Amino acid sequence: MSAILGRIHFSGAAVDPQGFNKALATLSSYGREGANMWVDGPVALGHQHLDIMPESVHEMQPLAQGGLIIVADAILDNRDALCDQLYIDKSLLAEIPDSQIILSAYRRWGEECASRLEGDFTFGIWDAHKQSLLLARDHIGARPLYFYRHKQCFLFSTDIRGLLAFQDIHFAIDESRVASYLVWPLAPDEDSFFQGVKPVAPGHYLVIDKHRLQQQAHWHPLDVPDIRYQRRETYDEHLRELLEAAVSCRLRTSFPVASHLSGGLDSSGVTILASRLLHNAGRQLDMTYTWSPAVSERYPMPDNSRDERRVIADICRKEGIECHYGTATGRDYRDFLTRDIAVEGTTDLFEELPVMAHAGQRGTRVMLSGWGGDESVTFNARGYPSYLLKRGRLMKLLAMARKVSGGFRHPDRIAIFLWQHGLLPIMPDAVYARYTPYLRTDRLEHFIHPDLKARFPNVKNQRMLAWRDVSDPTSVQALLLQNGHLASRMATWAHWSAPQGLVYRYPLTDIRLLRFTLGLPPDLMCLQGITRTLYRKALGDLLPVSLGKHDVTNEKKRLDCRMECWHMLAQEALKGYFSRHCHWLDIRTMQSRIVSIPVQTVPDNSVRFFPLQSSMRVWHLWHEYGFSHTYHQSA
Repeated sequence: MSAILGRIHFSGAAVDPQGFNKALATLSSYGREGANMWVDGPVALGHQHLDIMPESVHEMQPLAQGGLIIVADAILDNRDALCDQLYIDKSLLAEIPDSQIILSAYRRWGEECASRLEGDFTFGIWDAHKQSLLLARDHIGARPLYFYRHKQCFLFSTDIRGLLAFQDIHFAIDESRVASYLVWPLAPDEDSFFQGVKPVAPGHYLVIDKHRLQQQAHWHPLDVPDIRYQRRETYDEHLRELLEAAVSCRLRTSFPVASHLSGGLDSSGVTILASRLLHNAGRQLDMTYTWSPAVSERYPMPDNSRDERRVIADICRKEGIECHYGTATGRDYRDFLTRDIAVEGTTDLFEELPVMAHAGQRGTRVMLSGWGGDESVTFNARGYPSYLLKRGRLMKLLAMARKVSGGFRHPDRIAIFLWQHGLLPIMPDAVYARYTPYLRTDRLEHFIHPDLKARFPNVKNQRMLAWRDVSDPTSVQALLLQNGHLASRMATWAHWSAPQGLVYRYPLTDIRLLRFTLGLPPDLMCLQGITRTLYRKALGDLLPVSLGKHDVTNEKKRLDCRMECWHMLAQEALKGYFSRHCHWLDIRTMQSRIVSIPVQTVPDNSVRFFPLQSSMRVWHLWHEYGFSHTYHQSA
């Protein structure tokens, strides 16, 4: 997609056009089709343009009409419905860009217009009559947007680099954020490492004027109507319709489309649907991408195994599409650790970087991902066992425990399941925190400097929203959707993929799908002790019978990459590379652990590596910004 940038001086002072143009140029990787800006005294708006959809060739942003000026990074999925509601002539729709539709929606519904939009979007609208700015971000956070306010100056940008490019603004490092990342390295968080720089929260809009900065939700996952049908089959039929619509909307482009593919339900369903829909239109899916390695001497195909590569090969053969297997190495991992987390975020899925490079070389512009399915159509019913227990439905709970545990011949597994997923979620927080079945990275060894830890003692309590299960599966699902891991990954992938001219689309986070899945009866989440049944039935004629995400080989490759990277770090440490001082880290202890490479390559060592990984990234952060603790500090 594109990138947007804005600067407003509520004091009335004029914005420097030359300085603004230089800041806009730092976002040039987002704009293969060029850039434009609009400057009028104290207001400046800029747009870097990338064509994706047929109508995007008609975008001329910033768009100014009747005292309203908009910059938008948007792909709307409900253009037809909006035209009906806004009385726009549909015969002209092919030439009407999304920015114009959003501006018309603002004229009619004002600040509430974001709640009427479906798709991936961020936008800013300056209202000259009200002397106010409206910023909005889609329900899931598919597109990033950051803002900064200091006194009467307000900035916003798709990419934090756009904010940092203003040479007259000082951005100080937020050391509490550094401490939080060191203690909770896997916690999903979009919060910036710069003081005062914040993301617009997914599903929210901001209204900013001279006197206020007000943030308001335009969508909440629990604010959906119940879905209740008389026939069980109607749920399957409706879900199939919604899935086809969600994928179809994301294929509405003339550019090559690729897709992620694993042996799991989410990406397999998206890939097969996309392949069939494109075939019906006389087109073809350009490529599929998996992180799993190709079959080789190092990574052979085990006999009689359920290795996901069998499923991947089977789908590609039947659909007539090619698969590009994972190529990430330990060197890729080591290079990844040097990337700037202050502007790119802390997402650690480095295997996607080679995927982006390959897709970009092919000229691909849209990458479909099944990311978000676990929180929507393939939600695994977390909270459902305790939901049954709390309602006294013990026989159904026992049947589920038996199914999940492999039968009554495994009484120990049944007991563990009943405790962890039935009883524990209804226990007090203190009990849950002690016995949680999920990894607590704060319990691992950390290399945070004692002084930094002492200055921010509350960091140890900064758990993510979905840190525990509760006795209501819909509430757990809502917590996961608000948790931050979806938006943080989507933001990072948007930053990483911009130089490749590549845009990620996530069909399974489509707002129409979410409204449906969040409104379902809890009992549909688990049928006959099996989760994800509704999705399987909806796509029953498409999905392979043997489908299942058995990615042991992929996990082995990832562990190999970590260990290769660890050996590289150890060699660097022995040469004194990490001896330079860093106020945020206990350098001596960190160096000692770097050179203490485990003898065996086992999964537990992957967990041991997490604190080293975050420490490495913080070490590079310090040497990028930390010497002065400010960016653009004046002399």
